[in-house]
Amino acid sequence: MANNNNEIGYNAISAVWLTETNLTNLNSGIGGSNLVDIKKYKKQGLDYPYVSGQAMRYYLKEAIRRDISTGDYCVPDDKGQGCGKIEKCILCDLFGFMRPEEKVGSDTRVSPVKMSPAMGLLPLQDNAVIDFLTQKKPQEKGKKQEGAIVNVEIGINLYKAGMAIDLVKVGGEETIDFEKHKSKGISYKVEPVNNRKKRIKTVLEAFKHFADYSKQARVLTDFTPDIILISLQTKYHHLLQKAFELKNNREDQNKKEIDTDRLDQVLTMLKLDKDIIYAGIISGAIDNETSLREVLNKHNIEILTPKEAINKVIDII
Repeated sequence: MANNNNEIGYNAISAVWLTETNLTNLNSGIGGSNLVDIKKYKKQGLDYPYVSGQAMRYYLKEAIRRDISTGDYCVPDDKGQGCGKIEKCILCDLFGFMRPEEKVGSDTRVSPVKMSPAMGLLPLQDNAVIDFLTQKKPQEKGKKQEGAIVNVEIGINLYKAGMAIDLVKVGGEETIDFEKHKSKGISYKVEPVNNRKKRIKTVLEAFKHFADYSKQARVLTDFTPDIILISLQTKYHHLLQKAFELKNNREDQNKKEIDTDRLDQVLTMLKLDKDIIYAGIISGAIDNETSLREVLNKHNIEILTPKEAINKVIDII
């Protein structure tokens, strides 16, 4: 049945967060035969690290797989194709798919869950080092065992990342009357609404503790939020992603001060839509935490720990 009724009460959940890592390489670049480098982007002539949006989606998807039973999701085939049955498979529902079909082209579902790349905010050259690993080759009888050295680029940094969930699309898809060129609204394959809410809560629970990023066997780190803003939105948009930017300090590129004037302006715009916003903070990630708290208090935003802030949204859903 197609309908436009939003039984959940909100159209979107949006989150933006900062997280400080220890020495790690969360997402490797092209590298070379004996180099595992960090993915980089360039800003004002300087290299900064980043983690791709594809990798971020993978980390979240793996966290969800840890929390659900094997009967609730499919395993992609040798071509990487999932089942495409959103009523049975949580992962196909939440993360979308593109399945080739004869005479049709492809059956495509746009992911209701969106993840941004995680952008390192501190210059790489001041916050990275080359480590090396020794790899032993199988020893041949009568010969000396040989080995190889692989150089691995690792670094510390403060990353900014974001997530958005299109709540209206969870468990359903828009249907189109092609003859009349009109939308029939959302056709929900997951009913009742409490089952869709359960899937949304599953994403948020996984978001609190995702950990399956690369190379964790030897560079154990945590990538969950140190500072977060998370909102329930009456309209779908990504404005919250603009809330956290570091001040442009040319004298000290490594100074970790949030631009609180920009934050104040973004929160003012969000309040016009009557969005519900929670903040979570673990002390020590930035240098001007007192100023950050003052801006949040000005807008009457409750300040909790990151997990408590996420739990507040879970409780409302």
